[in-house]
Amino acid sequence: MTDPKIADPSGLRFIAMDMDGTILDAVYQLSPRVARTLNHLQTQGKKLIIATGRTYAGAHGFLKGIFSPDAFVCTNGADIYGPHGMRIANHHIPREVLPALAATGRRHASDEVLFCWYVGDQWMYEHPSAMVDFYERRSGIKGLRQNLDSLKGQDTLKFLAIGPHETLLLIREEIVNAAPGPLETVFSHETMLEIMASGVSKRHGLEECLRSLGGTLEETVAFGDAENDLEMLKAVKVGVAMGNAHSSIQTQVPFVTESVDEDGVARFLEYIFGL
Repeated sequence: MTDPKIADPSGLRFIAMDMDGTILDAVYQLSPRVARTLNHLQTQGKKLIIATGRTYAGAHGFLKGIFSPDAFVCTNGADIYGPHGMRIANHHIPREVLPALAATGRRHASDEVLFCWYVGDQWMYEHPSAMVDFYERRSGIKGLRQNLDSLKGQDTLKFLAIGPHETLLLIREEIVNAAPGPLETVFSHETMLEIMASGVSKRHGLEECLRSLGGTLEETVAFGDAENDLEMLKAVKVGVAMGNAHSSIQTQVPFVTESVDEDGVARFLEYIFGL
């Protein structure tokens, strides 16, 4: 862990955290130490915010009975919730770009590439592949097979392409060149490319969330491990990369803690707050 020299940690009222690779390990489990530390800090008045690529249902389902976040920045910032599941905001992909995304999905869908999209908490796919079972386990939500032509009548929060990194790089380039309007593309894992409306990110979602809670980025410590966390980690007062994050992430963030398997979030929080 890099030495966290923080002048006044008492001013950090908010703790924002990614889920997969940050507080959830490879089998989607949260360690007792991390849960204990987060629950303790919450009793001391700290507000806990989940910032994830998962939907609200997918995020809430994995944490139920372990700890209760004060707010959720879901779907990489496209869907934001406050206390008791109250929706603060959502940001859909403009419908005029959906045909281009559907065409890209059809061109690249195969046994090794899953192209899916989210409407609310439900994710859908057109072309079945071996990745469907994997993603159902990861998301905690059963996918719904649906024709991509149905997109024109749906409010879509995000697209997700799962497959080999090299293929996803090609898909990313194709989307940027083919879509008639700007989109946000970001990796949540080297095998997962997320596509959202322009301006949607965990950073902007966290800002919206904090405003609703009466807070600011300057009062926030945040944890993450992937490209989709980077903008958020660089914007908050104390940004912390996980030890399991790629070196390209770690070198751009002020602090690095131990890996998710070593309870990095708990260790960092215990140190700065003197637990």
